[in-house]
Amino acid sequence: MASTNLRKHTSANPIQRLMIGRFMEAASGVLAGVGVSRALEVGCGEGFLIRHLRDRHPGWQWKGVDIDGEAIGYARRSLPGVTLATGDIYALAEPDGSYDLVVASEVLEHLARPEDGLRELVRVTGRYLLLSVPHEPWFRLANLGRGKYLSRLGNHPEHVQSWGAAAFRSFVSRQATIIRTAGSFPWTIVLAEKWK
Repeated sequence: MASTNLRKHTSANPIQRLMIGRFMEAASGVLAGVGVSRALEVGCGEGFLIRHLRDRHPGWQWKGVDIDGEAIGYARRSLPGVTLATGDIYALAEPDGSYDLVVASEVLEHLARPEDGLRELVRVTGRYLLLSVPHEPWFRLANLGRGKYLSRLGNHPEHVQSWGAAAFRSFVSRQATIIRTAGSFPWTIVLAEKWK
């Protein structure tokens, strides 16, 4: 069965496609001018964001990690030349500070222990973090407007954390310095730098 991420990125719904396209451009824009040679996406799923960022920022060497082996298999078929592996955000098989940029997009809201997940992302980055989460309550309201997850009041069944934009910035600020933020309805995007 296709993951919710795969269904989201391959939807024929023109509004959903527009929103995802705007999100991808906003994520890429936040990275403008950032010096990166090695980048890691944790929770890369089927590799849609890696593909987009690789196209917008050529020359960056990418690796993707996800807990879902089927998603990694899909990503391998569509991202030749990108190293992809299964892995756990709580215990990444990467040395400390081994990437210039670590990305976790639409991941932290799925974690029972988001502080521990963020701590591991901070550990493996040498400098930057690009993080995104649903901007609540707008994400839930958008789901309700589409008639999705009505019995859960619009909350995605896999989401166990919920942040508004200010709350997410506060959460990230406990472990890194925020450099830039961007909104792309209904998501919050943060670029942060590891404390020296």
